Amino acid sequence: MLIIMKSADRMLKKLRDLCLSLPGVSEVEAWGHPNFRVGKKTFAVFEFYRGRPSVAVKAADGVQPLLIDEVRFFRTPYIGNRGWVSAWVDREVDWRLLKDLVKRSYSLNAPRSRPKRSSARTREGRN
Repeated sequence: MLIIMKSADRMLKKLRDLCLSLPGVSEVEAWGHPNFRVGKKTFAVFEFYRGRPSVAVKAADGVQPLLIDEVRFFRTPYIGNRGWVSAWVDREVDWRLLKDLVKRSYSLNAPRSRPKRSSARTREGRN
C-alpha cells in the first residue's frame, strides 16, 4: 500500500502541475478529493476508487466508449453517464495521453472567450 501511495502522490503532483498551469484553474476539495476547476466547472478529479488511485476527466462526445474498451480506463462512477471517463494511475501511465485528455476536458469546460471588440470605426469609416 505504501508503494501505491507514493505513486499516487507523484501522479497527483503531475496532475496538479498540469492543471494549475492552465488559465483560470483552481483546485478545490470536493467529496474528499482534489478537483480541478475552470471557473465553476470541474474538468479533472484525482480520487481513489476501489482502493486504487485514478484520474477522472470529461471526455468529448464519442470518446468515452473508445477509452473504456481498454483495461486502464473505466466509466467514472456517478457521472459516467455525462461522458466522464477515469484512468487507473497506479500502474504504468501513458502520460502523453492523460495530459491530452486533461487538456481536452479543460477545453470542454472552459468559458468561451468573449468576441474581440471591433475597432472604433464602422464599415463606413466613421468614428
